[in-house]
Amino acid sequence: MQVLSLLLVMLQAAPDSSAQGQGWQGNLFLQNNQLQEAQDAYERGLDLYRDRHSMDNIYYGLQNNLGLALHGQSNFEKAQSAFGEAVKTASRPTDATRTLYNAGNNAFSMQANEAALEHYREALLADPTNEDARFNYEYVKRLQQQQQDQQQNDDNQDQQQGDQDQEQNQDQQDQEQQNQEQQQNQEQQNQAQGEEEQSNSEQQQPRETPMSRAEAERILQALENEEKELLREIQKAEGRPRRVTKDW
Repeated sequence: MQVLSLLLVMLQAAPDSSAQGQGWQGNLFLQNNQLQEAQDAYERGLDLYRDRHSMDNIYYGLQNNLGLALHGQSNFEKAQSAFGEAVKTASRPTDATRTLYNAGNNAFSMQANEAALEHYREALLADPTNEDARFNYEYVKRLQQQQQDQQQNDDNQDQQQGDQDQEQNQDQQDQEQQNQEQQQNQEQQNQAQGEEEQSNSEQQQPRETPMSRAEAERILQALENEEKELLREIQKAEGRPRRVTKDW
């Protein structure tokens, strides 16, 4: 897979303290996977360009290869900056394509797929025959589509789960409402039954029938007759001679 493959700019051997010599030393360190040493050598070479107004191919190579050293140390942000400087000073389409390809791979390592696709596209515009850039562009494009499909699938599942949860909540609320209605109906039935039993109990209790006027007069007449009879008996008893008790 070409996505993780970066392209090195080979600098001619120049074992001296010049920028080219520092680049050559940096390449040796990079090939031996001595990434920090390679970074230091490239940066020393770039320091020699501080006071120069024109940047040559050596400057371009130092920036591109510095990006490789930084990328190997997972310092992707600084690596992207170095690749950007290299693209600005690339004098040939092949150099621009190489660095844009490296920038695309570095962006992919940062999971910046949109930026990676843009770098690969620019690399292909500079050199349509760059098969590595074409392969990586199609690879990241397919990967991005798969991620979008997966996200869509996850969203659909979340929506379905949400609908199911909402339906279950609605069913639960309906059941609770039904239980409340049943309880209210039962309470009303119990209350009605209690009122009916109370009514039946009141009907079974003896009631005092109001006395009619005729009945009252008869009772009063009977009482008067009894009183008169009693008075006659008393009078009879008083008219009789009393029996004298002898004292023997």
